[in-house]
Formats: sequence, structure tokens, C-alpha cells
Amino acid sequence: MKINKIFLLPLLMLPLLMASCDENEQFRGELYKKVIYLLSDDDYTFDNEHALGEQSMGYVTVYCGGTQHIDKDVTVVLEHDPDAVYEYNYMYYDIDESRYAHELDPDKYSIASYQTVLKASSEDNYSLLPISINPDGLSPDSIYFIPLRIKSVSDYEVNPEKQRVLYRVLLKNDYATMASTTYYQVTGTETRLLGEENSASGISVTRIFAPLSKNQVRCFAGTHTYNPSNVSKSEIDSYAMTLTIAADNSITITPFGNLEVEMLGGSDDNFCSINKRGRYVFNLHYRFKETVNGESIWIEMKESCVQRI
Repeated sequence: MKINKIFLLPLLMLPLLMASCDENEQFRGELYKKVIYLLSDDDYTFDNEHALGEQSMGYVTVYCGGTQHIDKDVTVVLEHDPDAVYEYNYMYYDIDESRYAHELDPDKYSIASYQTVLKASSEDNYSLLPISINPDGLSPDSIYFIPLRIKSVSDYEVNPEKQRVLYRVLLKNDYATMASTTYYQVTGTETRLLGEENSASGISVTRIFAPLSKNQVRCFAGTHTYNPSNVSKSEIDSYAMTLTIAADNSITITPFGNLEVEMLGGSDDNFCSINKRGRYVFNLHYRFKETVNGESIWIEMKESCVQRI
């Protein structure tokens, strides 16, 4: 009986060894498997900044995954993905249409070719598909996507989880960007013009600047502020003003929406400069009208806005 048990043990272990070999083979197969996919975040978006006032290039990146380099050229063809923006809005905003992302107008971009080639002769495992973007006229309050997906590949497989991309156009100029919220630290004096009972006080507030054009930014007047993720159109119309920076760095203040605002002091009080730390400084002098305790009054502001980085 002991002899039989000794011979039986290897026989019992044989299936386990075979299973282990199968698992190793499967692991090696997955490790060396070449899969084509588009570079994006988990929500299929890929963000890229574009400077206002100029035509600029952006790129969609096509990758080939796997531990070994491709041994042949792979042609990848992309196409417009009309359902991607709809699905993104439904997933993240449901019925809140006021926050919906927009598909970028075809007049604002061009793609010379929807085809790109992963080269076996290249050291890289990726290739780029160029997109020419004209961002002028876009709003800093909206999300703009170019929706694309893989249409075909000449070889290997496509990763079904990464076969689409929502290329997002982010605006920027010298003074502000949409890639991250641009804050300026504001200090100065606020004076409520109440006739003989004018009330002046010092202020210190953090203000958001948003890019509008190559030489324009938008911010809220006075001590009003907002959260970019949930600011309403009504708030923007009520409190926002436009700062236009001239070639000589003088600033002109105008209403962005319905705000009643007037610039005071001319270019001596309203100008842009760069401090010793390389940060932009906006010196502003203006007044705006606001309803306080049911009464419409002028509020005069003299302030310095220093860019925070």
C-alpha cells in the first residue's frame, strides 16, 4: 500500500502542474499581446491647451500596448464619433442641460488626415494624429470636444475600452488658462458711495480670471467670487467685467454682461505689469452699481490683483 501511495502522488500533482503551465502560458500571451488604443483619461477625455489669437496644433495619440515592439507598420484610421458627446453628457450631467459639453464646431478645427501609422522602424510605440485648432470665439464657461474613435487597424487588435477619445479644447492667454483655475489675490479699498456717509474699507479677496481672447480676461467686480464648476449664467451676467489689455499695458474696463461698471482714473490707475517674481499684476480703479438693502448704490474699487501660481 505504501508503494502505491508513492506512485499515486505524482499522478495527483500532474493536473496541478499542467494548470500552472496553462496559466503561465496565458500570462505570457497577455504580456506580449499587441493591442491598439487611444490615449485618454478614464472618462475618455484628453485635454489640451490652445492659445487664443492664433491657430495651433493639437494631437491625438495612438498607442500599441505590449512588452515587445511592433514588428510591422500598423495603419490606424480614426473617424468622427457622433455618440460620444451625448453619452458623456448623459453619464455626468443627466438632465442638467445647462452643463452639457458641446461638440466643437467643424469651422473651429481641421484634420488633414484621419489616418496615422505606427512605424516598426520607430523607437516609439505610438503615433500622433494632428488637429489644427482655431479657439477664438469660444467661451471659457463651456466644454468643447472633438469626438473620435478607431475605425480600423491594419493589424493586431483594438482595445474596446480605449477605442474612443473626446479631445477637449482648453483656452489660454498670457494672463489666464482653463487648464487649471487661474487665481489672483486682490487687495485694495472698497468705498460705498452714500453721499455724505461714504463708507471705505480695506479688502482682501481671491478672484478668478478667465481667458476671453488674446488680450482680454474676465473677472467679477468687487468682492464677488464664484466656483467655476457651478457658476450660473445669471451670476456672470450680473457681476462680470471684461479687462482689455492694450499694447502699452493700459487696461480698459467694460461690462461683460449686464453689470453697470465705469472705469475711473484712466491709464494711470488701470494698467498691467509684471512683478519681480514674474507674475502679472492688474492695477484697477473703477466703480460698479449694486443693490444693497433694496437701494441701488455705486461701489468704488481701487485694487491690485496679483497672479497666483
